Amino acid sequence: MTAADEPKGPLSVRLARGLFTLFALAFVLLPIAWLALGSLKTRNEALALPPQLFFTPSFEAYTAIVSKGFLGAFGNSLTIALTNVVLTLLLGTPAAFALARMSGKVQDNLSFWVISIRMAPLFSVILPLYVLFKGLGLLDTKIAVSLAHLTLTLPLAVWMLLTYFRSIPEELDQAAMLDGASHLQILTKIVVPIARPMLASVAIVVFIFSWNEFLLAFILTARGAQTVPVAVASLAGTMSFDWPLIAAVSICSMIPALIFVGFAQRHIVAGLASGAVK
Repeated sequence: MTAADEPKGPLSVRLARGLFTLFALAFVLLPIAWLALGSLKTRNEALALPPQLFFTPSFEAYTAIVSKGFLGAFGNSLTIALTNVVLTLLLGTPAAFALARMSGKVQDNLSFWVISIRMAPLFSVILPLYVLFKGLGLLDTKIAVSLAHLTLTLPLAVWMLLTYFRSIPEELDQAAMLDGASHLQILTKIVVPIARPMLASVAIVVFIFSWNEFLLAFILTARGAQTVPVAVASLAGTMSFDWPLIAAVSICSMIPALIFVGFAQRHIVAGLASGAVK
């Protein structure tokens, strides 16, 4: 009997699984669908009660994204997120590898110190970062927001990679050193290819955090380096809300994140497949 011919369980269990899957999909997709519908309405249609399910689609909100300069916010967010991903991986990978090859209380103390930085409340670092960047003349710049995000994503990346690097046998390092490889060559030519799935996972986490982060970007920017979350918040007036424009910007803000996650996920699958073959 092949795997395809084996029974898949009672009908009631399969039905329950199917219903649960449909409920989970509806829970995730319905808000996005409702947001997409709202972006195609006019202001009056978006605020109508009861909600209008049948209407003539309008693309004024999407044209307003270009006319009102929101493309600059998208460019800022993309630059900041990608810069943060690159800096986090460049600094976090060798740091995690060095910690993974330590032993004893030194490793435990350093590991706890690194992750404890991530545990600090965000409000505790905003004022020092603001004073620092103001003194350096970096307020309202993309590099300031990238470095501020780095203070939060770097400890998380080190902690994630440290756990993974510990699972890589040290015998591989010793064999490479016998062949004359340096520590840097061991990291770049042996450890990094093996850890490609985890590196891609870290890149996804860092990108999504930086893309969605609001508070630091709100404090450290004005107009020159304004990100998408801050730009969306600026649309919320005291008397009225441009719901179609907010919905259109929100829908468009999902696209870069989905593209990046899809690109990184391919590396996760490729790395896992390569490890399975080896």
